[in-house]
Amino acid sequence: MFRKSKAKVDPPPVAPSLDEILEDLETFEINKPTVGSTTDNVDLEHALMTEPENLSIQTWWRVFDEYDQKVKKMAETEENLESQRNQLKDCYDKLEANANKLKEGIKKQQSLINVALKN
Repeated sequence: MFRKSKAKVDPPPVAPSLDEILEDLETFEINKPTVGSTTDNVDLEHALMTEPENLSIQTWWRVFDEYDQKVKKMAETEENLESQRNQLKDCYDKLEANANKLKEGIKKQQSLINVALKN
């Protein structure tokens, strides 16, 4: 009644061999754009604001890399500030504790002086 039909989908492609992969790697190149100076940044920001559709893909990658570096630097600065804030809080707590000890010592000395003068 029912017959099995032939597969209508082509079989999946065969994975490349190691030699083919190595051969492809020899021809593969990555051209990472270099980060420019600050005057270039001003011109680049102006171009981004006025005519973003005319910028090349290289320029977009350059903007991306510069922005990424700025974000990383900002994160490092924020971490440094947070650690310094914690250090300052610790120092303040230690100073407060030492000040309280000194105040108690002064009160004890004053009470001993008052007792000695009354006798």
